[in-house]
Amino acid sequence: MRAELVTIGRIVKPHGIRGEVAVEVLSDVPGRFDAGVAVQVAGRTVRIATSRPHQGRMLVRFEEVTDRTAAELLRGRDIEAPPVDVSESETYYVHELVGMAVVDGGSTRLGVVTALIELPSAAGYDLLEVTRDDGATWLLPAVDDLVEVDEDEDGTRRLRVVDAPPGLLDLDAAESAPDDTVPPDGTDPSDDTVPPHGRAAP
Repeated sequence: MRAELVTIGRIVKPHGIRGEVAVEVLSDVPGRFDAGVAVQVAGRTVRIATSRPHQGRMLVRFEEVTDRTAAELLRGRDIEAPPVDVSESETYYVHELVGMAVVDGGSTRLGVVTALIELPSAAGYDLLEVTRDDGATWLLPAVDDLVEVDEDEDGTRRLRVVDAPPGLLDLDAAESAPDDTVPPDGTDPSDDTVPPHGRAAP
């Protein structure tokens, strides 16, 4: 049964005193965190009572979790749900993007996607951490007009960078670590004192 589930989010920590938890969303499928949806957490079924965006995450309250003590027990737990068929859409699971090779318009290898970094919703996009073969990392905006998934000659899916703006693929100048990332609006995504959300995949 559990083998049929996919991870759609990860509980980061409790929020407030009424059982809400901050969730790192790992799904782009609409409705995953709507009120009334049943999900699996720590091997048991719970039902979402409320959800709302907050600083690049979701604040979720489960009907069965009513106080901070109960919420604290869920810290670090995955939220799982049955998979959704996205084969006919352009939506990809995070685990499908991570590990995917990145190439430029001429099919020159630029590295491999190693992580997704969510920015506040005001940014309008998220970042993909790309690791080069020499171990250096750089950040690629996950924007539809900039990246697309296609296949190589063997039918293996890869992420192609199209219409890259000047400097984006100047990899010697673009080496940066995700810890140094500051979103365009100047807010710190790890700061819990201000608000919203981003874009990912299941």
